[in-house]
Amino acid sequence: MTSITLAAPLAGWAMPLTEVPDPAFAQGLVGTGMAIDPTVNELRSPCDGTVLSVHRARHACTVRTAGGAEVLLHLGVDTVGLNGEGFTAHVQDGQSVKTGDRLISFDMDLVGSRAQSLVSMMVVVNDGYTVDGQSVNREIAAGDPAMTVHGGSGADAAPTPAAEAAAESGETAERTVPLRIAHGLHARPAAALVAAAKAHPGTVTILCRDRSANAKSVVALMGLGTVLGDRLTIRATGPGAQGVVESIAGLIDSGLGDPVVEGAATPAASTSAVTPVQPAAEEDIGPPFASGEEALLKGTIAVPGQAVGTAVRRFRRSVRVAEQGAGAQIEEPRLRQALDRVVAGLTQSAQRMPDHAAIFQAHRELLDDPELLDAALADIRAGKSAEWAWQRTARVQADALAALADPRMAERAADLRDLEQQVLTALSGKEPSVGLADLPAGSIVLADEILPSDLAGVPAGRLAGIGMAHGGPTSHAVILAAALGVPTVVALGRQAERVPDGAPVVLDGNRGELLVFPPEDMLATTRTAVAARAARREENRRTSREDCRMADGTRIEVFANLGRVSDAPGAVVEGAEGCGLLRTEFLFLERQSAPTEDEQYQQYQQIADALEGRPLVIRTLDVGGDKPLSYLPLPKEENPVLGLRGVRVGLREPELLRAQIRAILLVKPAGICRIMVPMIASPSELQAVRTMVDEERAKLGRAEPIELGAMIEVPAAALIADRIGAVADFLSIGTNDLTQYVLAMDRGNPHVAAQLDALHPGVLRLIRLAVMGAKTHERVVAVCGGSASDPMAAPLLIGLGVTELSATPAVIADLKAFIRTLRMEDCRRVAEAALGTDSADEVRRLVAEAWPGL
Repeated sequence: MTSITLAAPLAGWAMPLTEVPDPAFAQGLVGTGMAIDPTVNELRSPCDGTVLSVHRARHACTVRTAGGAEVLLHLGVDTVGLNGEGFTAHVQDGQSVKTGDRLISFDMDLVGSRAQSLVSMMVVVNDGYTVDGQSVNREIAAGDPAMTVHGGSGADAAPTPAAEAAAESGETAERTVPLRIAHGLHARPAAALVAAAKAHPGTVTILCRDRSANAKSVVALMGLGTVLGDRLTIRATGPGAQGVVESIAGLIDSGLGDPVVEGAATPAASTSAVTPVQPAAEEDIGPPFASGEEALLKGTIAVPGQAVGTAVRRFRRSVRVAEQGAGAQIEEPRLRQALDRVVAGLTQSAQRMPDHAAIFQAHRELLDDPELLDAALADIRAGKSAEWAWQRTARVQADALAALADPRMAERAADLRDLEQQVLTALSGKEPSVGLADLPAGSIVLADEILPSDLAGVPAGRLAGIGMAHGGPTSHAVILAAALGVPTVVALGRQAERVPDGAPVVLDGNRGELLVFPPEDMLATTRTAVAARAARREENRRTSREDCRMADGTRIEVFANLGRVSDAPGAVVEGAEGCGLLRTEFLFLERQSAPTEDEQYQQYQQIADALEGRPLVIRTLDVGGDKPLSYLPLPKEENPVLGLRGVRVGLREPELLRAQIRAILLVKPAGICRIMVPMIASPSELQAVRTMVDEERAKLGRAEPIELGAMIEVPAAALIADRIGAVADFLSIGTNDLTQYVLAMDRGNPHVAAQLDALHPGVLRLIRLAVMGAKTHERVVAVCGGSASDPMAAPLLIGLGVTELSATPAVIADLKAFIRTLRMEDCRRVAEAALGTDSADEVRRLVAEAWPGL
């Protein structure tokens, strides 16, 4: 049995499902889990996993964990009726996601005013899993541990004896009924259907428009993409199959709990039904662009970036195949062998691109679709060739997907077209296409649509950019292009076919443009800029492990912010000179009881070992406010951000703080660790912690002292930094909280969070006061908040007197390289000017003028 803790996909008020104003969720018919009344407009992944489906109305999606649990994330109540309005999906079916990745964003005002409720649900919908530890009846932040899922091993549960007996009984039944629900099988009616199907020990399948779904799976039913007027075929096997079919047919006919739309007997009766897109008249695209004929084509941004190179045309032409076959005894084995070859190729592609193996697995699942294979085999048995049967079947399904209203579902048509080509190649006996592997260096490929298989074997440096006449920005090919770092523009239209082979082009993925036959001076300038950026990135990584010194020799230390043990090795690789902020909440938030002293010590020691002797600054537990602990009873507060937070919790629960102090004191070698205390507002708070440290050090018999620092996160601390510095060994400015307190803007409030900018002159003035106060006692001042990762902030912070930056590991190499170009006199001059401005925008303009390369 496996367990996984799911993170909160939204920030807001967490509540039990029983309080959801939707009986299907409240009664547990959809699944087990919890709900959140959101205060943010972005839904994020609660776990590492794979996106099983994004609903056509974009109000819900399902993520499957590595252990097999299917987690349905449903935004709001009765939001399916918005038909996607107000929702933007940022992922697609089959995409791999990490915890915290953005899944869907939504317009809170629009959705809140038109839906029954914004309360959003996170439920596990498949069998074999239990849920406990729901963190409810409190404010929760996105990413906080929310609930724990137990069970499963990555595979579906084994059939019960009753199910096996039912399958062997041979009894089958089938009935077709119209779907008279306005918004199709969304979560609520799907849950009602599943409840009825699960009462039957045999199999129950729902068929709709050449697609089928397991009627005992909410996710599978939602994935059918049904609409009002669709005809659903209920098929059951096992004893009592006829009764089950009749019962489910009756439930569907009565609406499964949703209002019934009268007169919706056929798809034609519904204005909501999807109608096939009629082919447009053939576009007269005109002759190829002549040499020197400058042309600008506009498309849609898919992968940002800029590329200059030579156009390579890869437009596909329809392959004519023989319709009549040599008989089913010959053609059927040919098709099956070709499918096996393609499956083997997909396996190899997944091995070449392991981070995106889920895409090729999705293709494998398409090949395994019985509807696809059965339709092709039916044509073969009717005398058709394997090529003709496969091509016809794949195109019918691809065209059906392309006609769907949901653009992300329509983009799955590209996957079927990809498989069509791969299987036809295998049937021809030829070797699989080399895709784009044979490109000359610096190629910008233009095609009607690049397929995922084209990108699986591209050697590094060959492919400079991609321009597609068709396609969408969230297709599988675009995901792979982004992984390769290849700028991509889609939806350029058929005018892209006029670009001749070998034409010089500039592809601008930042603006969604393709410039054909640009002026020579523009080609040269763009080529120089692109090459310089690429070389600079590579050079920065080569020198990232060197000490960071400014151009005038001033030493600036660049540390890393870490959030768990696994972050440390990567930070060292990126050039971190130590850890300036270890957020220890990871030890406390993912459990139902506080970690023991030994558990904490083991984790801290592992991080210290990974840092290979570099300094490790450990922040004591920073909970309360937006990060409560289920096992730590704190009073409910009207405004928890201004209540029991940080050091205030530690002083209220001294044994919790003392255990953490002891664990830190045990880390070897002595002196490598420093202790940093959050949310200090007065010297007395830090002195109380220092007394604890000295007492615990004496109990352990440790002679060596340990440095104790204060975080400057509240304005009062910055104003009396000279007094706090008398007690502290060092100061570290947390610009995230400091900025929200200075500007009176809650960083978790979507209405004001966008205006939060740590380069506001009011924030910068407080930073200068903190630095000046620290100088009274010659204390080092660091910045460990978000500003430390912002290159525009670096010269200002250094100019104000900060000598240590603790940043996100991914930016460290570039940050150190930029700092090496700075001179202290320039930094001080621009910082002083910034203090005299009126807004963060003015500050940023000053920095951009002083250092135009940013």
